Amino acid sequence: MCSKLPLFDPQKIPVPTIIMRGEYDGIAGFDDLLEFFRRLPNADKQFAVMAGISHASFQQKNYLAAYHVLHAFFSLPEPLYRA
Repeated sequence: MCSKLPLFDPQKIPVPTIIMRGEYDGIAGFDDLLEFFRRLPNADKQFAVMAGISHASFQQKNYLAAYHVLHAFFSLPEPLYRA
């Protein structure tokens, strides 16, 4: 199913990025996502694995975990200093 992924080059994504994966995700492979994450050029990036969730994170019983991860990412303050 994922043999033609990624559809685009992660090195061309210059913006802050979060990758969220459910613990029981049977579609998005952990190693594939981690490699994609490694290739993102922006240092402002996060990789989250959400416990008790499969691929459809907002349709699971533990959906509040997905909202928590997103809120934390979007409310993170800007760094005071960048070398």
